[in-house]
Amino acid sequence: MRVLHLVHGSPRLQPSAGGTERYVDALARATAAPVLTRSTSPPAGLVRLDDGAYPLWVARVPSPAAPVFRDTWSVPAVEAALSDVLTRERPDIVHIHHLAHLGLGCAVRARAAGARVVITLHDYHLLCVRGQLVDRDLSRCDGPAPERCAACVAEHLRAAPGLHRLGRIAGALGVRRAARGLVAAPPPGPAIIARAADRIAAARRALEAAHAVLSPSSDLARRVSALGFVAPERLHVHDLPLVSPIPPAPSAGDGPLRFLFVGSLIPTKGPDVLVEAFSRLPPGVATLTVRGPPAAFDGQPGWSEALIQRLDDTHGARWGGVFGDDERAAIYADADVLVVPSIWRENSPLVVREALAAGLRVITSDIGGVSEIAPNARRVAPGAPAALAAALAAEVGLGRGRAAPRAFPMAPHLETLGRIYRGLV
Repeated sequence: MRVLHLVHGSPRLQPSAGGTERYVDALARATAAPVLTRSTSPPAGLVRLDDGAYPLWVARVPSPAAPVFRDTWSVPAVEAALSDVLTRERPDIVHIHHLAHLGLGCAVRARAAGARVVITLHDYHLLCVRGQLVDRDLSRCDGPAPERCAACVAEHLRAAPGLHRLGRIAGALGVRRAARGLVAAPPPGPAIIARAADRIAAARRALEAAHAVLSPSSDLARRVSALGFVAPERLHVHDLPLVSPIPPAPSAGDGPLRFLFVGSLIPTKGPDVLVEAFSRLPPGVATLTVRGPPAAFDGQPGWSEALIQRLDDTHGARWGGVFGDDERAAIYADADVLVVPSIWRENSPLVVREALAAGLRVITSDIGGVSEIAPNARRVAPGAPAALAAALAAEVGLGRGRAAPRAFPMAPHLETLGRIYRGLV
């Protein structure tokens, strides 16, 4: 059986790639299956890289000089590249993991070519242009609807080459945020709402093109099914493995409790809530290390930089920067408690599996799918610094110490995935 994986990035191209990209890389290495991804690096065109354990196809598509909203979900150049790869690889299965920057039409294109299509939902990207079902003011969204989506991303829906040029001028003058607010402020009219509806319809077509849809958590599966995007008979809950070995952490020794956050420095991950909660602890009882890349977040310019400054100003806290795979085990070995303070409904984070494999204790927001893989985690209300501070203090009271390490092996995951593939073919 021949399988082709589609994903929006690769550790072979971006060393700081996230959990989804690392998972696909591990799958491909375990099965020698080819992967198609996208890059904006020149020159434009399709290239095949054979310097790893599997063929990596890269559709090089430069970003538009004056992007419009449709460019976020419709990328004809990537669809054309996919058709080329389908002709060369002739896969029985096309397994789609993320379509950001690849275009929602890839699923329809793969099915039309005769392949069986599998989609794994690693987040809410197919349903939500922001990817996390969180709206512009960071409130959790009940689900996509043309009017709601149009109001949420109005400035992007109104984007045009002329506005893009004005945006660059506003950025140079330091008033970009205010200018975007002015563009977004008017209530969206029928034409703007229709553009949002087009994106929702394309997402439905992508999911309808799938012969099977996989979700790593029951929480996300229930939500997608309740919103009417996937019929229950095509939806499978399929847990994820650990993509690289994390040994059990050594004996903790004496000293203040060590809290750890691992993830992108964006508002929906809640690191600001964690810093505020940590600052309420008595000085010296604990330390906090925040690890992960600063990242742009729509409508929140300079947010990561402000967070890093807040960490510098907080006694016992620090930003540890970005890290590579060779440092991963040491980072968990130097911590006692992983904190996952997200305000969005996390699906099934790889970092939680890594922490559990090392034997760390876990504090998490009481939403999403984290508690499915960490049923013994201490759960708190999302976005509530006082509640999180109380949870941190309770862990300080327990002192250093480890939980029993958990295993998330790759082999059973591959066996289940193989059964799904064979059932479709």
